[in-house]
Formats: sequence, C-alpha cells, structure tokens
Amino acid sequence: MSRQLKPRILAVDDEPGVGALLSRIFEETGRYHITVEGDPFRALERARAVRPDVLLIDINMPGKTGIEIAMQLRAEPWLRYRPIIFFTGLTTRETPLALQLGDGLTEFLAKGVSPETIVATVDRMLAETTGVSRG
Repeated sequence: MSRQLKPRILAVDDEPGVGALLSRIFEETGRYHITVEGDPFRALERARAVRPDVLLIDINMPGKTGIEIAMQLRAEPWLRYRPIIFFTGLTTRETPLALQLGDGLTEFLAKGVSPETIVATVDRMLAETTGVSRG
C-alpha cells in the first residue's frame, strides 16, 4: 500500500517524548502516516498542510489548550467531521466541553494506555466516520 493511501494522523502534543511514542506506535502498524506538531499555535497551519483523517490532541499545553485547538479546527469545513481524540494526562473541567465538540466524533484517552488501545481507538473512530475497517 502506498504511503499516500494510508490514513493521515495529526498529533498535537508539546511533549517531544509523547510525539515520538505516538510516531513509533503508528509507524509500527504500517497502516498509518503520522505527523506530530509540538507547537499548539501551529496546529491549524499543520492541519491545513497534512489534511488529517484523524487528530490526536493533548489538552494541557502551554499557551493554548487542546480544547481551543479543537474548536479552531472544527471551524474549518473540511475538518468539521474528522474524529478528534484527546490524548491527555488528566481529566480536567474542560472534559464535558470537549465531548460536546464533535457529535460523537470526540473521544478521550488517558496518557499511559497501551499502544494497542491507542491504535484500536483510532481504528474504531475511522471506521465509524468512513465505514472502512483498518484492523
């Protein structure tokens, strides 16, 4: 399968170690192309360049929260119905707000879950939005 046919993931996380871990997890599957953006202020610009099929976004980042990023991304017509998975170290008071962003297109994963759970969640979210099973 060519790299261009693989679903594209954009991960936005200010912790380089998390970005490296996510890259390794998805590259090892051989089924996804992942791009990591460490600067929350560049997330929209990177999304425009990558045209992701699914987004993994940290909630707690300096200067701009993942909720703010998701709201900005949802304002883009072509991103409005893309799944967003908040990948976070803690559940915050923004959790209920975040779940309202996507009409079933929003999910939460706690940092520290198994790589299998991360991949299975992305597989499921993509299958629900595209009708194509990745597993």
